[in-house]
Amino acid sequence: MLESGAAAGAFAMSSAAGIRLTVAQEAEEIRIGTLCPITRAGSVFGPGIQRGIQFAADDINAAGGLLGGRKIRLFNEDTQSDPDSAVRAAKKLIEINETETLLGTWSSGVTMAIAPIAIEGKVVNMNVSGTTDLRTMDKDEWIWPCGGSNIAYGKMMGEYAIAQGYKNASFLAFNNPSGITLGEEFKKVFVDAGGTCEVVVYNPNQPSYRAELTRALASGPEVIALGSYLPDTTILLKEWYAMGEPVDWVGPIWAVSPALIEAVGADAAEGIVSIGAVPNFDSPAFESFKERYESAMDQPILANPFAAIGYDMMITCALAMEAAGSSKAEEFRRQIRAVSSPPGEKVYTVAEALEAVRAGTEIDYEGVGGNMDFDETGEAKPYFAYWKAEGGTLNLKGPIES
Repeated sequence: MLESGAAAGAFAMSSAAGIRLTVAQEAEEIRIGTLCPITRAGSVFGPGIQRGIQFAADDINAAGGLLGGRKIRLFNEDTQSDPDSAVRAAKKLIEINETETLLGTWSSGVTMAIAPIAIEGKVVNMNVSGTTDLRTMDKDEWIWPCGGSNIAYGKMMGEYAIAQGYKNASFLAFNNPSGITLGEEFKKVFVDAGGTCEVVVYNPNQPSYRAELTRALASGPEVIALGSYLPDTTILLKEWYAMGEPVDWVGPIWAVSPALIEAVGADAAEGIVSIGAVPNFDSPAFESFKERYESAMDQPILANPFAAIGYDMMITCALAMEAAGSSKAEEFRRQIRAVSSPPGEKVYTVAEALEAVRAGTEIDYEGVGGNMDFDETGEAKPYFAYWKAEGGTLNLKGPIES
């Protein structure tokens, strides 16, 4: 019995030591949460955003990690493109997985839902959401929009319409902060230039939008602009095509993507214009990222403008951690703007950026998805371009200055 007891005691001590070792090892990890739309409306972008974040974590770990060799560990959750689901996922990442950084939220409704949780939990969130509320809210350097605001998108869509010579427009706006803000800004720009515009707001999850489409067509517009998402845009385009009413279309990249052409067919999509973010083609790191992304995701890099921004989110947070000497969000959030915005020395790759930070050099990280220059509201604006559906393909036509 004594031997058994001694053996049991030795086993217990060994097991406890093993548990302590595991906990100690885990304490050395830097835990990062990804909160991307893997399913439902945002699923055309979410997996790519998550992959971009993973590439960045891999690059950081391959370079030796952060803060003396600590490695990044990602914990991935799906927002399901739904605010309620996103809140549950965010709480899990914060309370169970003990992450202090949430990267990759996509829709405005989702980011606005999890923002109070992030701020209260002292967690940094980087997102590609564009609602004006994110610009005006008191973010206190916890919430960082990186994908371009709806003001910027609405302005560019309006300016594009003006440049085409349109005088009469309608705007179909999804009934959420994103769609409404896009509509308001488009109308402001268009009307200020002498045009007329009616904004028609519609509710989501309807089997048909024919009534709203009929309203939008009633004034005989030359163009209909969209503040919408892929599922509802698909229904709208199919119903419009069946009606046979001549009108041009323009929308944001998250609504008008290659997936839309696939969903509605080449004939229905012909001529529709898409406006959205594009990667930083001039970055020395772009070609490498492009090759990795297209190999892993089996799609062109331009099919997902947010994937490269996901990469930049992770790199920017990592550089801020290194500059702060801490992975605690309370401390590194104050360094985010310092490592990614002027007037520091421009850096493009993980290795050169980390080397510069460790040498005490002030840096300005230029990302593969954008310049990551955060303005006074805490928003970074990507580079923009426009595409046109031609013969079943969405073709890049040229840049747009924001």
